[in-house]
Amino acid sequence: MLAPFDLVEVEPGRRLHVCVEGPVDAPWVVFDHGAFGSYTDGWWIKEALKADHRVVLYGRAGMDWSDPAPEGTPLSPEFHVADLRRLLDELGARPPYVLVGHSMAGLRLHAYANLHPDEIAGRVFVDAMNPANLRRKGGMRLLKAFAGLLRMGRLASKIGALNLIAPFTGDDIDLPKERKLEKRFLFRKTDHWTAALGEVLATESEAACFDQSIPVTTPVSVFSREADGGENAGIVKSVSNQGGYGRLFALEGETHTSLLNPHHAARIAREVRYMTRIQVPWSRTSPPDKAMHDQSEIGV
Repeated sequence: MLAPFDLVEVEPGRRLHVCVEGPVDAPWVVFDHGAFGSYTDGWWIKEALKADHRVVLYGRAGMDWSDPAPEGTPLSPEFHVADLRRLLDELGARPPYVLVGHSMAGLRLHAYANLHPDEIAGRVFVDAMNPANLRRKGGMRLLKAFAGLLRMGRLASKIGALNLIAPFTGDDIDLPKERKLEKRFLFRKTDHWTAALGEVLATESEAACFDQSIPVTTPVSVFSREADGGENAGIVKSVSNQGGYGRLFALEGETHTSLLNPHHAARIAREVRYMTRIQVPWSRTSPPDKAMHDQSEIGV
């Protein structure tokens, strides 16, 4: 299957797959998918924002239709942050950006904010990881267990076993037909499994980019399927206590991926619009929908 969108060169001979939509002079928003996700996971967020934001969905090195990283390069959060910055530079993007991250992308949202705080207008964590949890008892053990599952998936993809499973994989995001077919194609793709495994193996709980002592007070919104707000509830409280914008939405009954469906994407979009309106000086967004403050929010 051919790449459905552009392949943009970020280094000589190496390209990343990227879908960009929205007015060129609008605030920039970047969606980063999870460990075994794809650009399609941010589809409805892009659709909800593209009228007044420039939205970037992309595949990290080795994932989607993106070329792999240079041989021997650890696929660490630091590498991916640097790679994303190269991509944004090639696209002519203008910071500050709002970053939206799902699942393990939460680690990179923390890393980006620590490494380049002046480039961040806000962050939205969607059932996302927090590096602090890796340091807790059992945190790295769970990550290693996930790596074991990825190894099995990679082996299954190599022998063609996933060809039988892929047509029946679920889709609780309710993607358009073309995007659904692409996601199922990527499920069978060995390179996709290999890159996902490489990212997990390159994650270190004590990485400098995860330094929790660095204060980051830009706006934060957290969407979680857990009653207590999940792993990033603490950062909302920290930002709020310092007089910043922090909101936490506990959406019990949802799945890890259904938080990306059209309904919740619209809610995420309202949060993004509020962030860009207050943080991006040249923002041309409309005032945020007053209804956003009627959303269920739990106290922090």
